[in-house]
Amino acid sequence: MPLEPRVSIKDIARAAGVSFSTVSRSLHNSPLISEEVRTRIQELARTMGYTPNALAQSLQARLTHSIGLIITTIADPFFMEVVSGVEQTARQAGFSVFLAMSNNDPEQEIQILETFNRRRVDGVILAASRIGADYASRLERIQIPVIMINNQAEGEYKNLYSVSVDDYAGGCMAMEHLIALGHQKIGYIGVSNRPGSNGRRMKSYFLALQKHGIIAQPEWICLDESIYNEDMAGDIRVGQTLTPKLVQTGVTAIFCYCDTVAAGALLACRKLGISVPEELSLIGFDDNILCEIVSPALTTIHQPKVEMGQMAMQMLINGLRGEDMQDHLLQPTLVVRESTAPPAAL
Repeated sequence: MPLEPRVSIKDIARAAGVSFSTVSRSLHNSPLISEEVRTRIQELARTMGYTPNALAQSLQARLTHSIGLIITTIADPFFMEVVSGVEQTARQAGFSVFLAMSNNDPEQEIQILETFNRRRVDGVILAASRIGADYASRLERIQIPVIMINNQAEGEYKNLYSVSVDDYAGGCMAMEHLIALGHQKIGYIGVSNRPGSNGRRMKSYFLALQKHGIIAQPEWICLDESIYNEDMAGDIRVGQTLTPKLVQTGVTAIFCYCDTVAAGALLACRKLGISVPEELSLIGFDDNILCEIVSPALTTIHQPKVEMGQMAMQMLINGLRGEDMQDHLLQPTLVVRESTAPPAAL
């Protein structure tokens, strides 16, 4: 069955006996047209089943009301919440969101960004970006605004803005919590493929120990050297693999880079017969859904993930309206649950 032809402005003009421009202005509530004529034209348009041509409107406004969102993986609960925040704010503002995954590969990331740029989206939100100085020339050719959430690479480029959590402050909160409980031998499990956030959290680890006169031992720090491991399964394997090594050094607590690493550490402790937190305290970072599912429930540093997505999308909308854009650094909070306690000797 053939589709009925779409009602056009010309059809309405013909039926109303007025010009094309009169109909167009009436549908856009132009003050150049009297209220009586506007009301008559708008009612006629509704009766005839007229719907605006979204493509034509976007061309007129030079906006497509669509944005690209690039994340590393959908398997990580962190990104699920970020996506939710972006989507909520985008929907309220009438924007569509196109989602793509980079699989923790900076080359895929820049290719997707270039594709979105060619497809004329109004802007891009890029979570946990690995794009660094090697891609500077290609970044300079991107003509649309890009908001980076928890950027992992260094460098400043035009049209690039950021929303980040204060990793350093969060790391300090984690370490101060463990030290306040009485822990002196504290290990750190980190990852090498997220150099920005891992570096800042490690810095807070060392400075907190130094502040309290504790000399960090090299064997207390374990870093996973895998290049592409950023998904739940990969991070859990990191915790499972490195925890036994740390336990052998006599640490009484471990600060884990993220909650999924901490979940792996919990599994390792269970296999080793180590009771958490009675024999070993564990603290994570992110406050994702795993924290209250695992047993014992995980003490962690809360990142405002939904809010980060909302803020990134609102920044993009504000920029498209011609408003000034500036970077934002959000503060984390400590969430104490069941996986931390004073060391057994106290």
